[in-house]
Amino acid sequence: MNPITFLTNDIMIPFLNFSYHSIYPNFGFGIIILTIIIKILLYPLTKQQFESMKKMQTMMPTFKKLREKHKDNPQQLQMETMKIYKEHNINPLGGCLPMLIQLPFLFGLFYALNGDSFAQLISQNNVFPGLTSFWLANLSQPDNFYILPIVIGLATYYGQKMSSVDPNQQKILMFMPFLMVIISFKMPAGVLLYWAISQIISSGQQILIMNQGKEAKNDI
Repeated sequence: MNPITFLTNDIMIPFLNFSYHSIYPNFGFGIIILTIIIKILLYPLTKQQFESMKKMQTMMPTFKKLREKHKDNPQQLQMETMKIYKEHNINPLGGCLPMLIQLPFLFGLFYALNGDSFAQLISQNNVFPGLTSFWLANLSQPDNFYILPIVIGLATYYGQKMSSVDPNQQKILMFMPFLMVIISFKMPAGVLLYWAISQIISSGQQILIMNQGKEAKNDI
């Protein structure tokens, strides 16, 4: 079975249905609970991601010296760089894995809120399809106030400021917050709610992990 289909039909829809009828009758509340559960389950990988970023930031002066020293010898530069990765237990791809693992959940929720099963859930008598009556009144529709797209854009910008280790990389990624806002405009509000809450939690985890690194460094 397709993993996205499994997430959509066997996890997302049943959980939202259970949350609405057994925990609290609000699909927005159910999405927030689902987001928190996913972030807790993925926290070990998230911690690894931010710790890897922290190590990369610490080693940037060394990498800069290597680039200057071996600017005419790319092969030697690559060998020396990989040696440093090994010596300091740095995984250069460590920051990518948690983000890749979270994508299926995002896609699963996207297809769930756009599918017939969720349409049937919210079409039942006395079932409220949104978060509040004045904002996100229907989670299968876009956020007409554009609050969540802006929150996602700001969270993306903040995460880049906290984690980027190379000034050139920062320049390349400057357009990403704007791209995230544009992509978010027409997406279902329920997906944006999941995305925004996930970004906010990640920012809090990032601050916590980065501060722990600084405290450990000060104790040495």
